[in-house]
Amino acid sequence: MPAPIEDIIAKAIKDADKSFFNEDYAKQARAVTAALKKAGYEVAPVKPPPGLVEWAKDNIPFGRLRPAELITQMYSMMVENVRRFDK
Repeated sequence: MPAPIEDIIAKAIKDADKSFFNEDYAKQARAVTAALKKAGYEVAPVKPPPGLVEWAKDNIPFGRLRPAELITQMYSMMVENVRRFDK
């Protein structure tokens, strides 16, 4: 099981924060998102962007998939591609 998100965020901020003054919060935010991505997480909106829904409809995995397999594949595919459409 992956590490808890709070642990990943705390470590990323600690690793990025090397100064006592004038912290670069944008740098810390980039470190957090990079650490999450490396750990297999993606920050995504709760509601999918309309373009992503249309794209997913056109890319539904074909074949004989059990419902759980179809949902797993669709979920992964949509989360992996959300940044392409979240603008």
